[in-house]
Amino acid sequence: LAPKERHRLAQETMEIFAPLTHRLGIWQLKWELEDLSFHWLQPVEYREIAHLLDVRKTEWERYIAYASRVLEDEFQKARLKAEISGRPKSIYSIYTKMEKYSEQGKEFDEIHDLLALRILVPEVQDCYNALGVIHSLWHPLPGQFDDYIANPKGNMYQSLHTTVMALESKPLEIQIR
Repeated sequence: LAPKERHRLAQETMEIFAPLTHRLGIWQLKWELEDLSFHWLQPVEYREIAHLLDVRKTEWERYIAYASRVLEDEFQKARLKAEISGRPKSIYSIYTKMEKYSEQGKEFDEIHDLLALRILVPEVQDCYNALGVIHSLWHPLPGQFDDYIANPKGNMYQSLHTTVMALESKPLEIQIR
């Protein structure tokens, strides 16, 4: 497509389709749409963040894998069944965090939730049990806990979110569903 048409479609996707996928709870598609749109709307910023991620990708993947193994062991001891998966944030998500943090005079390295684990458990009570295990293992960061089970988001999203100082004193966001 011509550059003008690409830009128009990217803007439309960012304004209409990405928010729609968010509302529907289709997170993976939301992140993909935002990243693709961001690539065309702000290519310089996109490349800068992609480069930052490339530099840290291997280190982050190892860290997520190690943190997952530690949690799996702790959950086994607690007889808690859970599926654990990890991911770094999407490029557009990191960009919005960087914008928010720069307004507060903070740098990229001060963003606390670039790395995240998602934990899926069978029952609601297991969410709170998993949270107890996590907080007994790693120190939670003050003001970095949200209970979307007791207080669901407008789209009925339900999850516990916490950010902890995990292995090597690195911040790690954990979502428990």
